[in-house]
Amino acid sequence: MTITLSFLGMCLASNDIILKTKLSEDDFPEEGEAFIFTSMKEIMLDGGEVDLISLKHKNVDLRILMTLDSQLSSSWRAREKQIIEATRKRNIIKVAHMVLESSSLPAKDLEDMVAHEMAKLDKRGDYEPCLISTVANEEMERILYRGTNKQRLIGITSGIKLIDYMTLGFQKRKLYFIGGRPSQGKTSLLVNFALNCNKRFGFLSAESGKEEIAIKMFASVGRIDSRKLALGSNSNGDFTIMSNFVEREKNMKSVIYDKPNMDIEELTFMARNFVENYGCEILLVDYIQIISPSFDMRKREKREQVADVSLRLKQLCRDLNVPIIVAAQLTRESDKERPQLSSFSDSSQIEKDADVAILIWNKKEEVVENKVKSTTEKTYLLIDKNRDGEKGDIEVYFKKDSQTFEMLESDNRY
Repeated sequence: MTITLSFLGMCLASNDIILKTKLSEDDFPEEGEAFIFTSMKEIMLDGGEVDLISLKHKNVDLRILMTLDSQLSSSWRAREKQIIEATRKRNIIKVAHMVLESSSLPAKDLEDMVAHEMAKLDKRGDYEPCLISTVANEEMERILYRGTNKQRLIGITSGIKLIDYMTLGFQKRKLYFIGGRPSQGKTSLLVNFALNCNKRFGFLSAESGKEEIAIKMFASVGRIDSRKLALGSNSNGDFTIMSNFVEREKNMKSVIYDKPNMDIEELTFMARNFVENYGCEILLVDYIQIISPSFDMRKREKREQVADVSLRLKQLCRDLNVPIIVAAQLTRESDKERPQLSSFSDSSQIEKDADVAILIWNKKEEVVENKVKSTTEKTYLLIDKNRDGEKGDIEVYFKKDSQTFEMLESDNRY
């Protein structure tokens, strides 16, 4: 008996499997078996009981029906996994044939085609129907645990107290966007978050090289002038700080990937690799507008491409069960006036997908001292969207020499 027929027999013995399984008709290569599975689902959804009689009324092939053996269903998940694996193999073989038939294309186009088709193979993940009572009970236990242990944060710290207070930390399955104009420090803010989180992180940089990110990390962790780092004119104390940081990261084992203009399929693959094989608990991406879209979106308008990438990142943080923090470019108008949620460049999808949006604002203010007018610049982090918390403006001090953002000591809202 084939594994698919064996699984159908399990469904016959325990009808609940039909509604719990991740399998679909596509997982049954034989037309007759696929029809039986479809018929079983229809009977269940109509409130009926799946048995040999009800299947016979659906005009199922009697020859196949008589081979079904109602088996114990305790191992149905293992059988389901085998069937999914068989489906993936069949689809991989189809991709291989597609590549052979397109062998006249340039190598880069073939690479893109393979990446795109492989990304589509199986997106079932670990999702399955759950009883509300079960979910609610588990969440109640987590709330009780946080109360008993006096937890002030649900998620991972940002290192900036007011951001933590408003957002309760970077939380699993949530997508965070950091918006800024060029040279306002959005990459530096990502680096600050990475260093402050005290978790193993994965940094995916489509813009800055790993060497540049390392310089920013040295500057930030040691409050060291980045220009001195670039020139190598540092003190022994600076080198001690850098050596300690290297030792820290040897233990932490955070990772970075810095392919220029990487495409969303490659980013998705690498993100999964970071979480599943390296154990990363938080991911940071720099930045969304220069991530290439999926293969079938290459000829679309820029706004559609960015929207596609945003939607894929939204799905990714849920699939991987980690927070993802993404830098994003703001429009030029943000140089002249206070940025808003609608200020993200190239796509309105970003503001829809964001669970939390933090915008960097350099506000120019006129100051009068001793009857002399002058202009000063203040930096704010604007929490302009917070799906599960409060919004607000946080004044910070951006030290450009060391690439660090620090909250003002005079701000006592926390």
